[in-house]
Amino acid sequence: MAFEMIRLDRTAAEPLHQQLYRQIRDELVSGSFTDNSSRLPSTRALAADLGISRLTVNIAFEKLHAEGYLRSKIGSGTFVADSLPETFLSPRRPKTELLIEHPPRLSGRVRNIPDKRVGKQFDYGIAGPPGVSFVPAVAALDEFPIEVWERLRAQVLAKKGAHLLQYASSRGDPDLRKAIAAYLCDYRGARCHPGQIIVTAGTQQAMMISAMAPEPLASPARPSFPDLLTGKES
Repeated sequence: MAFEMIRLDRTAAEPLHQQLYRQIRDELVSGSFTDNSSRLPSTRALAADLGISRLTVNIAFEKLHAEGYLRSKIGSGTFVADSLPETFLSPRRPKTELLIEHPPRLSGRVRNIPDKRVGKQFDYGIAGPPGVSFVPAVAALDEFPIEVWERLRAQVLAKKGAHLLQYASSRGDPDLRKAIAAYLCDYRGARCHPGQIIVTAGTQQAMMISAMAPEPLASPARPSFPDLLTGKES
């Protein structure tokens, strides 16, 4: 990786660790790596080269680890992940040699299939036909990032504890409500605290809770003060 091309702007509003994370991520997505070129320098060496603190580099690397861009080998160092998140988040492009120049010709047997589907004529079951399946409610399990999912699951359980496997608060996850309150205060100018936030399971539940909520108490009457000019109370 061309780490010498990284430029960090200390006068920008964006934190240094976010700038470093973003530039390394863009370099990983746009480049191709082999076993010899996929090893990243240590956080200490990179911090010295860029003239920043090691903590800044650690924060950027931890975020890249959590999102599946980097992998660690004990005793070897940090490497580029074998499969980047973009490989399974981006739609696959059809190969040029598989493109059909002419429209497909239907056989007489297919043209004679009745419009009304009778019985289980088109029921392929859960497995479905070979190739691309358009059967609803059947997940593309072969495309699921099992390794990334297991790594993130292990990190979250190790940090938060096994209590996450139990039922949470009916008002929503406390950490999520804290994050929402902080976002509203920082970016929306709203004064609120996590106790005023309820995370619902959808629009219908939110509308039901709003409809069943009791009416707010009437605000106390404003005290009257005599007008200094007229002597009347206002």
